[in-house]
Amino acid sequence: MKKLTLLLLLSAFTIAGFAQAKKKHPLSGRIYAVTLIEEGKKKSEPINDNVSFLAGEKFNTNFMFQAQFPQTDYQCETDSSSGSPVYKFTVESKNSDEGRFSWEGSVEGDNISGTALIRKKGKIIHSYNFTGTHKNKKKVKPAPKAVVAPVTDSTAIKTDSTKTE
Repeated sequence: MKKLTLLLLLSAFTIAGFAQAKKKHPLSGRIYAVTLIEEGKKKSEPINDNVSFLAGEKFNTNFMFQAQFPQTDYQCETDSSSGSPVYKFTVESKNSDEGRFSWEGSVEGDNISGTALIRKKGKIIHSYNFTGTHKNKKKVKPAPKAVVAPVTDSTAIKTDSTKTE
């Protein structure tokens, strides 16, 4: 009886553990092709980049990596009040030079937009606006071509070419 009770107790904890497993966030695994435009500069060259929402709620961009800021966690809230969900995210990455790279934006459908700020010792060094679209959408495979099976006429009369006399 003790073994049965122990087994039931153990299975209850196992089931409870699975029930509390963290759900995958809708942005997880998505990559967006974005263009950053620096604010306050008359002749600002657009910067093309990829924004990645990695598994485990990690955030990374090529531009951020080149500026020596590591990938970091992102926080995200879902706003469904307008019907379709809008995901609002914030990110703050710190580097070894006491710099901060902050991202704030929203994702609606396949579109992303927001601002990115680089600060050093609390002072804003660069300010960017960015917009982009979902990059890694799975392409729909075309439907396989229909194969027509040969039709035989079962009502046809077979003639025997070999007659015996």
